[in-house]
Amino acid sequence: MRIFTLGIVVLMLFVLNPTTINDNSIESISKIEASVEPSEKSATELLSELANQQFFIKEDQISEDDYVSIEAFGKAFVNLYTGAVTKQEIVSFENYISNANLLKFTDKMLELTQKQELNGASSVNFGFDNEFKEVEFKKLDKNLYYLRLPFSNEGSGMTCELLVQSSNKSLELVDLYFGYKDGVDTITTGHPAVRKLNNPKLWDDQEWVNGVFEKLEQYESELK
Repeated sequence: MRIFTLGIVVLMLFVLNPTTINDNSIESISKIEASVEPSEKSATELLSELANQQFFIKEDQISEDDYVSIEAFGKAFVNLYTGAVTKQEIVSFENYISNANLLKFTDKMLELTQKQELNGASSVNFGFDNEFKEVEFKKLDKNLYYLRLPFSNEGSGMTCELLVQSSNKSLELVDLYFGYKDGVDTITTGHPAVRKLNNPKLWDDQEWVNGVFEKLEQYESELK
């Protein structure tokens, strides 16, 4: 199709003025040809870039100087998650989460949220083009920060709450919560009135984790 299109352009130029087919004309044709080539990255490529990003800080512990990096880290995670939901893609959160239980939960939450989306059971709009509002930071400990990210997509508003710490100068999530009405995390980890993000060891509490995964299993059976 590309060769065919180029041939038509050359033929038209020759018919109009057979003496004007020169290097400049060929250059113009090349520009026309290039303009119809797809230049935007695919959803898979964009998600891969987000998944492969790493966020580092200069010192061993987080400080106020790292707010810009923390904010970028949080927004990248949100875009990765919501983008994966809307595009029905499997992505890796390993550059954002190191805790095995939290990573397993986030993977499962994504899977079930994608099923909700396919079944028309979600009350919010997911996508890449999230519009973020003012970010809230709160220092909870010398190396632990609470981050609240309000955002919207196509008029649908949501909030993502994150607990962020650093390990070997790399930022990582130790807890996360979207908490909208029919959200998988709301159903399995608690209502916003009781679900607080202030414990970096929460996902090491195996008894609590087991209860969460039991609820995940039950909810998954209801989605089928």
